[in-house]
Amino acid sequence: MHGGWYVVLVTTAAQMVVAMSNIVLSTIAPKVAESLGVAPVLIGYHVGLTFGAAALASIYGGIVVLRLGAARTTQVSMASSVIGLGLLAAPHVGLVALGALFVGIGMGFASPAASYLLVHHTSPGRRNLLFSIKQTGVPLGGVIVALAAPVLAVTVGWRWSLAMIAAVAIATLLLAERARAYWDGDRRPAGSLRSTPFGGVPLVWRQKALRLIALAAVLFSGIQRILLSFTVVYLVAEGGYGLVEAGIMLSVAQIGGSVSRIPWGWLADRLRSGLAVLFLICGIMIAASILLVLLDASWPKPLVYLLFFVLGASCVGWNGIVHAECARLSPPGTISLAAGGMSFFVFGGVMFGPPVFAVVYGMAGSYSSTFGLMVAAGVAALGLLLLAYRQQGSER
Repeated sequence: MHGGWYVVLVTTAAQMVVAMSNIVLSTIAPKVAESLGVAPVLIGYHVGLTFGAAALASIYGGIVVLRLGAARTTQVSMASSVIGLGLLAAPHVGLVALGALFVGIGMGFASPAASYLLVHHTSPGRRNLLFSIKQTGVPLGGVIVALAAPVLAVTVGWRWSLAMIAAVAIATLLLAERARAYWDGDRRPAGSLRSTPFGGVPLVWRQKALRLIALAAVLFSGIQRILLSFTVVYLVAEGGYGLVEAGIMLSVAQIGGSVSRIPWGWLADRLRSGLAVLFLICGIMIAASILLVLLDASWPKPLVYLLFFVLGASCVGWNGIVHAECARLSPPGTISLAAGGMSFFVFGGVMFGPPVFAVVYGMAGSYSSTFGLMVAAGVAALGLLLLAYRQQGSER
């Protein structure tokens, strides 16, 4: 019960839990706001608090993996998520804010632990595929919450959606316990946090190829969050679409991101080059973003659906390849540290992407023009990937 596919099961389940914990309040915001007696827009602060805590936790997640073991760290992640979900259910805004912090800590610890387990307990020849399968837990969790949480909220009460996620988290914690003794046999409890005060971030920054890919990941995650945050309002305000149809378009993008991750991972293993696949993804991202800027209400609906599927496949489908490249480029014995450092950069893009979009929109006054940010960021990311490729060539 501790083979490669069991590792994939546990790590994918953990990714589902942290993803569901992160987005659940956004899917039932009106009911939560009504219960707390606040404006629904205030629920948006939950996202900022969650990702801020996740970014900080990811800095030290790799150190925690080395000290406690990857399985135990996964359990800590699940326990933190359960505590956070319990606080999110509390009838007080302050406790909800505290719950967001615990959920963020769970997010920050999950990825370094998963990377360590996948690298040390699965075949290197399938690394990109298995990392990509693990990352499907994020959109899959989003789909489950989007379908189940609103139904639970209007039938038995919104807090039951939190209980549903907590149950999955507890089940994942118990699954990890079955293999913990084997998975954590190489932990190093004598390590010191003071010896690495900034966790894995300096490690990522010192390795030039890894630094360039991390900076590209900042841009990728910013593009992803912009797409997911502003698609609906763009389509309604300027695209001539109704709210329901705009929501369907966003769902198509999420489906594209979900179903593409495994094929991208398979292709990277087939080509034996994750960087080559990232080049391909980035090129598609730029082309699709240009079409998004040019989108017109007169375009045939099937073409628009196809566009959003491709946007999802590129702007949302890159995560597994980036984390696999991080694992490949990490110096020996530093997988979890590097994964935590990489997660810090990814969360940073999530935090800064939407605010930058909002500032530029305030100056441009047009959503279509502001979506040009995705094109510019994609071109910049392509340049960073090219530099990373040249750096790897010079090292070889």
